[in-house]
Amino acid sequence: MTVTPPDVDPAGLIECYTARFGAGERDDAAAYARFVMAVFDFEIPAAAPEAFAASTRLFFLPDVTVSWSRGTASRFSRTTRTIAARGTDQILVVCYRDGWFDMTAAGRTTRVAAGELAFMDLSQEIAIEAPGVDNLSLAISRRRLEAMVPFLDGANGFVRPVDAPSRMLRGMMEDVVALGPSISVVDARGIADAMLRLVAACLEPLAGRSAATGRHSVSLVAVKAFVERHLLDPALGPQALIEAFGTTRSTLYRLFEPMGGVTAYIAQRRLHHAFRLLSDTRQPRVRISRLATELGFSHPSAFTRAFGETFGLSPKAVQALARHSRERDVQLLVSSEPMQYLRRIGGD
Repeated sequence: MTVTPPDVDPAGLIECYTARFGAGERDDAAAYARFVMAVFDFEIPAAAPEAFAASTRLFFLPDVTVSWSRGTASRFSRTTRTIAARGTDQILVVCYRDGWFDMTAAGRTTRVAAGELAFMDLSQEIAIEAPGVDNLSLAISRRRLEAMVPFLDGANGFVRPVDAPSRMLRGMMEDVVALGPSISVVDARGIADAMLRLVAACLEPLAGRSAATGRHSVSLVAVKAFVERHLLDPALGPQALIEAFGTTRSTLYRLFEPMGGVTAYIAQRRLHHAFRLLSDTRQPRVRISRLATELGFSHPSAFTRAFGETFGLSPKAVQALARHSRERDVQLLVSSEPMQYLRRIGGD
């Protein structure tokens, strides 16, 4: 769970807040749904055995937000419509302190046990369901993490098992929860940097796949990073990658075979890039016909058709939802909805 904090005094302490819902506290599940709606659509599972209750503590550090949430049975989801209408472009790391939850990403459902780290890309669809909630989470600025991890498209739905890096990251999150109200803004910068480095270390397995070619090897992560840097280059294609990495066509195709082939992979990355541009509330409005040309589509109609097949919404619909969000100044992220439920920890 993340919201944007109010302005802070750079010489003071970090902002820390708490919120409680249900079980006789202030409001009920509908209020909690409004509280989290900037990030997730929330609902109580039909078979929930007890009355709804939830509590959250939020700790705002530079470029990262740590939270500790507890609650009864819950389901959180993020669809393409949610993403387009409520522009939040962060990476979320979730660790349950107790129990488990089911995470669905890219059509695959994974049961995540206590102590494991689940990674969620808030620019992609995701769903979480749990019989009870007791989790630590870390919301990270994509821009900070992209500088440390060559590509993030494979992070959505990734689970890091309980091992040294994941235990260290969880330990830092626990420490922030315990010490939050006493952490200065100056010290928080170093703490946040250390957490970001640990997150990058936990994502390292995503970069492990390579293919041999003669005396050299082609790293999948290097090729994907090249693709991301050249998405708007009309010459981007198999031949450009062969020349850039000095590999053979058969080696390149073998490397991308699990992803449907190199051409299909590039097309999907271009479509996801288009979705992020069209749904980003901070970006100026983009002409769809121009964007289609820049991304190498033969005609705007071909782009619109491929976009709709991938996301279930047309480019114009995504742009309209984002514009509506922009016209409301993204109020769900910054003021009236989430902030009204928060109470400052360690101050009035």
